[in-house]
Amino acid sequence: MYLSSLSLQNFRSYTTSSFEFSPQTNLFIGLNGSGKTNILEAIYMLTGSPSFRAPKMSYLINWSSNYTIISSQVDNGQTFEIKIKTDQTSEKIYKSFYIDDVTKTRKSFLGQIKAVIFQPDDIRLITGSPSRRRQYVDLFLSSLDWQYRSNLYQYQKALRQRNQLLQLISLHKARTEQLFYWDNSLIKSGIFIQQSRNSLFTSLNYFFQNHPNSDINSISIIYKPIPISHTLLAQRLNQDTTTGQTSLGPHRDDYFFKNSNLKSDSDLSALGSRGQQRIAIFSLKIGEINYIESKFGQKPILLLDDIFSELDPNHQQSLSNLCYNYQAFITTSQHQDKQFLPNAKIYNL
Repeated sequence: MYLSSLSLQNFRSYTTSSFEFSPQTNLFIGLNGSGKTNILEAIYMLTGSPSFRAPKMSYLINWSSNYTIISSQVDNGQTFEIKIKTDQTSEKIYKSFYIDDVTKTRKSFLGQIKAVIFQPDDIRLITGSPSRRRQYVDLFLSSLDWQYRSNLYQYQKALRQRNQLLQLISLHKARTEQLFYWDNSLIKSGIFIQQSRNSLFTSLNYFFQNHPNSDINSISIIYKPIPISHTLLAQRLNQDTTTGQTSLGPHRDDYFFKNSNLKSDSDLSALGSRGQQRIAIFSLKIGEINYIESKFGQKPILLLDDIFSELDPNHQQSLSNLCYNYQAFITTSQHQDKQFLPNAKIYNL
């Protein structure tokens, strides 16, 4: 599946814009602030996922309007559309999904279009906080699997309720027995989340280890889940009541990247050079592509946001070669990047 066209109404900086796409490489060239990344963001949202940039949906709507529409047609003639509207009185946000002009639930819309996004900020998956790494894996799996998205929502809801109860218990305004319902919900959803994460990392590591490129087969991801069960929660009850926070479960998980050419007891954030860290992220992204293809039998769309500047010449060429096998949307502020993509359809913004 590939996108043949995209139309935007009141999306970010675009009031009314339309694009016709090549089934191969599409290169958007423009200065910072010209709206290049907005196009990638709109395409990514057609997967059914939240924006990879906006913390609030209202940020997606052009300042002059109270609604936005993202619509696209794919190669088989199907149309996909998302409408987001804000109620200016209550400030509530309403989001609706359509396939061939028929209203769909998010569940049935999710994952019809699949995408992998490359961003310069991805380097922070290695150097940044555990919460950023969890957010990344949650966004990726939620864009592909409704069950994961649903369990993540249930888990986050149960976690908020349990933490509130812990705080009330510490003030002698609630009883420990009241935790039972939320513990059950937390454990059920938490186990599903950790099993899904483990499955993803197992798949990625298998892909790395069997890759012919020595830069890639030296990479591995070490998953560090924080198990959750009734027994473990009971053991931490006093501590959790004191802090008012649940100390166990997937919201405390972490993972890190290793390179076999470095010391075995160190991860890339500690000893890896900037170049080695970039290679690890590049490996992760092509691992994502392989995961989608092997699990769903569908080629994802590639979204590359000003990524060439982050790679050395060898990996710039590797990325260019990768793009030939997929529909790719690439942004850059450098006209000379056209040399890596001689057959790309060019859009000057």
